[in-house]
This record gives sequence, C-alpha cells and structure tokens, in this order.
Amino acid sequence: MTASALSYVQDLNRLSDDLLRSHRDLLGRKNIRNKGQLLQLIKIDLDKLTHALVEVKENRAPAVLKTFFEQSSVNGTDIHGHLADQRIYHVGFEIHEPIDLVLYGINHWIEQSRRSLGVAMRVRDRLRFPASAAFQQRVGAYTEILRIWLEADDTVLMLELFDIHRPADSVLRDAPRPIHRNFHGLFRDPETEHGRRLNRLFETDPIWHYALYVKGPADVLELHSQLQALAASNSNYVLPYGAPVYNRHDLSFHTKIVKPANEMATRLELEFVTQNSEQPGQNR
Repeated sequence: MTASALSYVQDLNRLSDDLLRSHRDLLGRKNIRNKGQLLQLIKIDLDKLTHALVEVKENRAPAVLKTFFEQSSVNGTDIHGHLADQRIYHVGFEIHEPIDLVLYGINHWIEQSRRSLGVAMRVRDRLRFPASAAFQQRVGAYTEILRIWLEADDTVLMLELFDIHRPADSVLRDAPRPIHRNFHGLFRDPETEHGRRLNRLFETDPIWHYALYVKGPADVLELHSQLQALAASNSNYVLPYGAPVYNRHDLSFHTKIVKPANEMATRLELEFVTQNSEQPGQNR
C-alpha cells in the first residue's frame, strides 16, 4: 500500500470512529451498527460522489440524449430546442449514509478528491429539502435531498444526493469488500476506468438519473406529453409519474423517463427540470 493510500485509510478510520460516536442514533435507524458497516457505506458513497462528479464535468446533454433515445423513434436533436444549457445540470443518486454524516464528512471527501483527482474544489452552495410527495410515494419512504454546488477548477458542478430513510441492510449484504479506490487521473482521462466503475456503482441504484435543465415550465409540459406518447408505444421506456412534478420546497418543476435495465444495458433515468425562481448556483 502506498503512503498516500495508507494515509487515506487512516483518515477514513478516524472519521468513522468520530461518526459512530456522534451519530449513533441516526446510524441505528439505517441498521448501521459498527465501523465495518459504516466504512463500507462511506466508501460506496465516496465512489458514487466522485464518479457522478466526473459525469457532470465531462459529459454533455447531446451525448446523453443520443444514448438514451437510441432505441426509439425520438430524435434527441428535437429536444435540444427545449434545453437552456448543453451541460449536465446534475446527476442525482441515492446515498447510504444519512445526510448529516455527508455534511460532517464533506471536507474530508473534498480533500481526498483534491489529492486523487488533482482538482482544486470547494463547496460553493448547498440546499437541503424534502423530496416531493410524488417521489416519496415512488420509493415508499420519507426522503431528503441535498444539492451541493461544487466549484472545481473554476467550474461550478452540481450533485443531487437522496437520503431515502430506510435500512441499508440490502446494500451492506450485496456490497463488495471495501478496497482502496484509486481515482488518480479520472478528470484528465475519464474514459479509461470511469465508465466501468460508473455502471458497477449505479446498476442497483433505483433512482440515479441525469438531469437536463430546460427553459421553463411550458417546456416541461411539452416534453412530458412527448415522453408519454413514447412510453405508450415503446416498452423500452417507462414514465414514473403520470404528470410533471412540482416540489414546493425548492420550486422545481420536472418530468422523468426511465429506460429499465435489460441484457444489453444498465438502467438509465433522465429528468427534464426547470426552476420557478432563481436558486443558488442556477446560473452556473
């Protein structure tokens, strides 16, 4: 083990000891009872955070649209006119630690990412709020969302973390043995290992998605109508909601479409979202 890897493991062990002491009741609600379990979940979440960040930084809306709609009659270029930005607005996914622990350890993750990725980062903004009633009904549990706007080498990137309040037993049961992850060079050469890790990390995540920012509510409504027609005629696509969803807590308005997993590809979900008022980091 290299000196850098050893230092990382030591830091993570110290952090997990601190969290078990300070957040024992909160961890108990997810059936996280010991350091081994917590370390497993921290490492999974760190992996997901890092690879999601690479996607937001390196990927683009046209590429996502092309991949998503390749098995359909929808031409991704027809959707471009609705978009306000060609970049990925955010990647959203489930985290397995409670949000309070993510906030407690965010500076540790930023420092580790700086060392491994060679990228200067800082938290520019964050917003914590309940998920919409429609989403909570979809997953069958109370859910909080944490949006984090990260400034990485003068570019602002946003991640959307979902803390679904349910035990982590299945994640702990199916998780691989924790190992040290080497993220070195991912920002400079994301093609090498990133795609394989991305699929492995998110293949069992039931809510991970790409979000693309559209110009306004009328665009969300029009896209929802088009996606409804697609799902009705093509079994490769599913709409999780019968109507666009408004979340009064963050004033967002969005629709989603899902491409379920099959023998050829992992599950993929796409969100088209707009805000009814300016939010921190929106004009990034």
